[in-house]
Amino acid sequence: MKKYIEPKLASGFRDYLPSDAAAREWMVETIKTTFKRFGFVPLDTPGAEREEILTGGDPEFRKQIFKLNLSGQDEKTALRFDLTVPLARVIATYSNEIAKPFKRYQVGNVWRGERAQAGRFREFTQFDADIVGAPGVEADAEIISLMYETLAALGLENFVIKINNRKILNALPDYAGFPENKLEKVLRIMDKLDREKWSGVEAELASVSGAALKKESIRIIGNFLELKGESKKVLKEAAVLFKNSSIAEEGILELGELAKDVEALGVPAGNWAIDFSVARGLGYYTGPVFEAALTDCPEIGSVFSGGRYDGLVSRFSSVNIPATGASVGVDRLFAALQKMDILPKFNSGARALILNFDEASRGFCEGLATELRRGGIATEIYLGQEKNLKGQLNYAIKQNYPAVLIAGAEERKKGIVQIKDIKNRKQEAVPREDILNYLKNFLGVR
Repeated sequence: MKKYIEPKLASGFRDYLPSDAAAREWMVETIKTTFKRFGFVPLDTPGAEREEILTGGDPEFRKQIFKLNLSGQDEKTALRFDLTVPLARVIATYSNEIAKPFKRYQVGNVWRGERAQAGRFREFTQFDADIVGAPGVEADAEIISLMYETLAALGLENFVIKINNRKILNALPDYAGFPENKLEKVLRIMDKLDREKWSGVEAELASVSGAALKKESIRIIGNFLELKGESKKVLKEAAVLFKNSSIAEEGILELGELAKDVEALGVPAGNWAIDFSVARGLGYYTGPVFEAALTDCPEIGSVFSGGRYDGLVSRFSSVNIPATGASVGVDRLFAALQKMDILPKFNSGARALILNFDEASRGFCEGLATELRRGGIATEIYLGQEKNLKGQLNYAIKQNYPAVLIAGAEERKKGIVQIKDIKNRKQEAVPREDILNYLKNFLGVR
């Protein structure tokens, strides 16, 4: 007896069946349309990069990347873990060919060897928008405006774009009294506040090896993170706390300017806030950082995040080029929209189905399908095993096609096609020569 291999997915990966894939495609197209409205242009890069490009040559690089083991090749390569590092490589390589400021969008799969959990996968799609060569906070504000417009275009209302500045966080060691070499570890723990209570974060700060802090330092950090409310008030309070830190003062001033630009760009006050707990895990951020969380689905975490990374291109070139941007976690956002049941329903890619139950009429149906397709109407001919009209009609009803076309021997003889409106349970005989225009009006195709 033949032994079959269990058709089981690897942990952290997922399939998208047609209805989900169509809804996901709609989501991606909606995002792309919004990005284009802001003047972003497309860019594409390979899924694999040289390993040192991704790690920056850092032997302490902590991200769990998928390394490629290619026989007969000495060059070390790995799958990209985001789309930002490849962008920096492109800018360094083609710096003289790309006019700046350069606004690019890119959609593609990335891979991280992280623990799989709800809304988090080891292979996932990111959709990035970046502005390269723009040093002012007005570029950061444009990214925040883009984040708002994108999520609103997807039908979301209850979300908050949380904004911080890494320059303020860089002042924490002096302010809270802990060694500077513990800062990155502290920030990674602080960044968990979007999905953990302060008690859990506090306990981790106090106990994790290599980042354990004194009680007084933890208390000061806790007081700092409690600063919340209207932006001017929060920034004023932060300025008092960090009055002796020039780097923190610079970050606070940048946040003040950023807040003015965000307001001028029309981002509603209820959809953004200054939040000092936002740290962003990647170490290449140098200024404002931001992430969007869904109020109705907080357990999913951040769905759209980024920040300013002025030093990343200098990893590959002596030219210092400022940059800022944000990335949509497509799969995580899709999982959230699914959970909230706000995705449009797609049962079929076709708008019209031609039933194929009469062998003598098959050529007639095929010619009709070609005319409709060339006329801009997504059309299918029934190709299944059901041979009679009733069986094919039952299939059409289950699949919820907007228009079902019946063209058998009787219809051919009369020079008509029967159009069945499944939703409204109506049927109309339409002259064969009028079918295309009739369906365009019926389906709203232009």
